[in-house]
Amino acid sequence: MQEVRLHGRGGQGVRFAARILARALFLSGYQTQDFAIYGAERRGAPVTSFVRFDVKPILERGYIFEPDTAVLLDETLNFSSVSVGLKGIILINSHRKPEYFSKKYNFHKKIYCIDATQIALQIIGKPIANAAILGALAKIMNIGMKKLEEAARMEFDEEGLKEIAQKNIEASTRCYEAIK
Repeated sequence: MQEVRLHGRGGQGVRFAARILARALFLSGYQTQDFAIYGAERRGAPVTSFVRFDVKPILERGYIFEPDTAVLLDETLNFSSVSVGLKGIILINSHRKPEYFSKKYNFHKKIYCIDATQIALQIIGKPIANAAILGALAKIMNIGMKKLEEAARMEFDEEGLKEIAQKNIEASTRCYEAIK
C-alpha cells in the first residue's frame, strides 16, 4: 500500500486535489481512499488531505502518519509538521530550489520543487495550484498524464466546473513536463 499526504490552506483546493489524485489512481487500476481533515474550516486555515492506494482492497482506516509521499501546496506551513513521519519524497510548491529546504530544515530525503502557483497564474489566471501540482506528482509517481487528465475532467465536471477543466489540465501538463 502507498500513502500520500497533501498539505495546504483552506481555499487552495487540497481536498479537491486528493479527489483528483485518487480518481486517477482508481482509473489506473488501484483501489483507493481519499479523505481530509480541516481545522477551523475557514479560508487560510491549514488543511490536510490523504490518499491511500493499493492493488488489493484497503482495510486500513484513519489518518496517515507515515506517508510515502507528501505534497506541500503552501511553503509557509510548518515544514517540520509536514515532513514528520515521511518515508519517501516531498513535493513542494515553491520557486526555491530543493537545496534550500534541505539546508534550512536539515532534511535529507528526496525533495522536488515546482512553482505551480506561478504556472497556474500564467495559464489559469488565478493562484490556485492544486491541479497544476498534481501534474508534477503524476510524473514523480509514474501515474501518467492521460489518467490524471481523465480524472481531472471527471472531477471538475462533477463539481459543475467543466469550463475551467481545460486550463487546469494545461497547467498540470506544464508541471508534468517541468519535473526532471
